[in-house]
Amino acid sequence: MSATTTSHETISDGQQDDIVLEQSGSYYGYLGKDGEGFHHHVDEATNTVYVTPDRAERFLPENAGVYWFRVRGEADHIEELERDEDRDRWIAYVDSVRGWTDRPVHIDVTEIFAKMHEGDRQ
Repeated sequence: MSATTTSHETISDGQQDDIVLEQSGSYYGYLGKDGEGFHHHVDEATNTVYVTPDRAERFLPENAGVYWFRVRGEADHIEELERDEDRDRWIAYVDSVRGWTDRPVHIDVTEIFAKMHEGDRQ
């Protein structure tokens, strides 16, 4: 029989903030700020949109090769999307209901790459 020990951890008030979303930068997306002041975050791993009053905190965990993002507080809304195409529908829905005040520019890497190499020959 082996002996076990129990440890107790004290959580400070600052640590008790509800974490709505915490995800590595590889799986975190930001859709923007809507007309009512809410921020729309995407968990790319689960294809879920989190609508919160605050932006995400970016941090680099020890020994991590990529930044992580943490959203604290309460979620105004959580929308589980079934397919990737539903994200465009969500963006259009928010645009029609709340509007967008701050939207990140969508970058089509394929189009940029093609323009960079227009004069190239094989």
